[in-house]
This record gives sequence, C-alpha cells and structure tokens, in this order.
Amino acid sequence: MQRYFAKLETIDDVGQTIHAACEMISDQGVLRQSYHVTPPFSESTSKDTSIYSRGFSREWMALYEQGDLRSKDPIPERILAHGTMMTWQDAMARGQNTEEHLEYFATMREHGLVHGFGVPLYGMSACDAYSAFDFGRPLDEVPEANLGLVRALAQAGHQRVCMLLNSSQKDYDLSEREKQVLEWLARGKSIWAIAAILDLSPDTVKTYSRRLYAKLEVSDRVGAVVKALRLGLVRI
Repeated sequence: MQRYFAKLETIDDVGQTIHAACEMISDQGVLRQSYHVTPPFSESTSKDTSIYSRGFSREWMALYEQGDLRSKDPIPERILAHGTMMTWQDAMARGQNTEEHLEYFATMREHGLVHGFGVPLYGMSACDAYSAFDFGRPLDEVPEANLGLVRALAQAGHQRVCMLLNSSQKDYDLSEREKQVLEWLARGKSIWAIAAILDLSPDTVKTYSRRLYAKLEVSDRVGAVVKALRLGLVRI
C-alpha cells in the first residue's frame, strides 16, 4: 500500500497524477471509474465539470457527455451531500426522484451500470471532487482490502492534484488563440475538430496545444483541462 502512496508523492504533473492513480485503482479490480473535478461554486453535473473516465463504453460516455444525461444525474450531488461513500443504488433511493431522475436510472441499468459506488473527495482550498467506481459485481463480493485501498488511493490522488494546483497559483499569459484552443479542449473536441472550428491546420492547433501545456506546466490534455477549470482560466 505504501508504495502506491509514495509513488503518487513523486509525481509533479496533474495529468500524470490522475493517470497513475487510475492505474493503481484498476489494479484492485475496478472495471470502471470516473473522476469529476468541478470549479468552485459549480455543481458536479454542470458542463463546467471536467470528467476523466475509463472503462465506460463509448456509447454511454457519448450519452453522458454529449447528450443531456449529465444534467439528469442526481447521484454525485447526493453522495457529496452525504459526505461519505455510498452505492449508486442507495443514492438512487436517497431523496425525491423526478421523472428525469428515473429516466437516468433506467438508462444506467440498460448499460449495465448497477453495482457501482461513489466517493466524495476533499482537498485544500475547497478543491473538492467526486469519483465513481464499479467492480462489476456487488460490493459484498469485493474483498474489503481492495475496497479500502480504492477509496484511499482516490483520496490520495485527489489530494496530490489539489496540492499541485494550489502550488501553481499564478498569472498565465495566454494569447487569445491559446485561450480559444484551451476552451475547445475543455469541451472535449479533438485536435482536428478544433482545427475545423477555428479554421486552422491541425499542425497549428497542435503547436498551440504544446504551448498551452508548457505555460500551464502540464504534460497532456487531461492535466491542462483540469488545471484550467480549477483555476478559472476557461468556462465551458
């Protein structure tokens, strides 16, 4: 266990921290996971929330990200309000459900999302987040050691992300074009889609992306988007 935490403490890049924590969590048998980073004063289901996920089907993610499912999902807010781990099923039964909520729950079941659970994550300077995990089977069939380590790794990874974000509070001199590219990256658009939107060549967009990563002191899109949203550099 300690080797996992020690490794996280050596990483000085937001995106790499998220990737490393997710790899460690996958090692515990988790089939699906998501990490929702919300800017201050926004809801976890708002379009301003950056979601890093793995294991979920492309069809589900398209419905959640590009459709209107995200706005119908009451589970993150209910678990954050509860303040500790809660299964999806318990969260569904907590509070009064609207027709939109019931529609969302039915769509979850259609995509095999039944046995997961959510965890609220806390960090310095109100850097809070939400993560969801799914072993693909009921939690009473999951070894307690694995379940406990998943929760601990999620919190440790998030705290590392918050520390890295908090240590980089400074002014970022982004050009107008770099801000535009960053905004579309945050909206999940590909390099080629951004090139078409901004009437630029893909190579030019790649150049702007590399400049953004350098200025934000990150190594990839995930780190850039999470950092930009938390620091209020973009609104989506």
